[in-house]
Amino acid sequence: MHRVLGPVSWLDCLVFGVFLAVRLLLDPRAGIVRVASWLINAVPYFMVELPLSFIQDHFLLPYKQRPSIVKTSTLFQELVIRLVRYAFTNLPSDIGRVFFAKEVVLPFYRFRLLRHGLRPSNVPSWSPEEIHQNGIRGIWVKTIKDRDPDIALYYIHGGGFTMGSSYFYLEFLASWASKLKEAGFENPCVFALDYTLVPDAKFPTQLYQAYLGYQVLHELAGSAELAIAGDSAGGNIALSLLLHLAKPRNNDILLKLRKPSYATLISPWTVLVSSDNRNTDSDFLDAYQLHLYGVLYADAEDTRDPYKSPGLCEELEWWEAAMPTHGMHIVYGNQEVFTAEIKSFISRIRQVKTANLRVTEKAAAHVWPVVQAFLGVDVRAREEGVQIMANVMSTSLRGGAPSRKSIFAERR
Repeated sequence: MHRVLGPVSWLDCLVFGVFLAVRLLLDPRAGIVRVASWLINAVPYFMVELPLSFIQDHFLLPYKQRPSIVKTSTLFQELVIRLVRYAFTNLPSDIGRVFFAKEVVLPFYRFRLLRHGLRPSNVPSWSPEEIHQNGIRGIWVKTIKDRDPDIALYYIHGGGFTMGSSYFYLEFLASWASKLKEAGFENPCVFALDYTLVPDAKFPTQLYQAYLGYQVLHELAGSAELAIAGDSAGGNIALSLLLHLAKPRNNDILLKLRKPSYATLISPWTVLVSSDNRNTDSDFLDAYQLHLYGVLYADAEDTRDPYKSPGLCEELEWWEAAMPTHGMHIVYGNQEVFTAEIKSFISRIRQVKTANLRVTEKAAAHVWPVVQAFLGVDVRAREEGVQIMANVMSTSLRGGAPSRKSIFAERR
């Protein structure tokens, strides 16, 4: 793999924009007419609303009343977060998918590697192996290609069930694998699932694909420690998968697979629709839009089904059976839309005696380890999340005391 790369620069943004523009013109879900129409509708925001809100938040409001995003972010970070917030609320999800498409993010990732002096022969994740097996798709990357892995990270990406791809997370996951190697594992590997996005398919398709992907992971990783991980909507699917492995949905007959060794959930979307999911001035998500996506994912049926909203599962015995053998790590920000429901979920899991739960809370917005991996001002900031998660996973699976850096970060 490779160490955490340097901060994203304006040059990186320009190159990404070029790859994106080409794909937007070629992709049948977008096209010049749809993209131009959306851009025309967005003119008032870019020309009026964005500049006025920026002026008000930075210069007209007293410092104590300014949003947290103004106080804690660089201008670059703030601009990106504001734009992402607008796009999440207003950009059609089928156009939004193009931002995460392999044809956009993989060449951009390779450009980033080259810009930092890394050549293809030195980077296993330059061309990840594409897996098409058992009706599922994903990417598989081994740190050392000719050796069996000793830990395999099974990652389920976020994106509101409607967007996202394994390729978009490739740099983040490669950095995480690098930190796992520094933490003592010899050959960390990653299998990132590409489940079918909504509305092309709805629940329970994604849950069953996650199960089939976990089955494939057993074939790929042999006797390695198996760690399930996911962010946001991917965290929801990961938790649902744990429940499904412990008590199969509809009494399905499942293969006898090894229990996962560990689980790391980054800002998991625990309850699809909840009055406790509320907007904040620091987050880039919108609760109303999320609830629309949640109902769409649930196929307009009961969103309170624990396989759809695992945060509503109150059966402690079920959770005890679902817990990975060495525990679970939940990472989240206390300024995100999901904060209240995540805290409620943590309180419930802490009642499970065998849970071995670790929690990392930070004064930050949604999926902050992923956001910082892209927007951190320096390498230390960019690697904070992956460093913490690798340290906690290593400590839980290999024993020993966590590093001072990990302890400090967990208390933030």
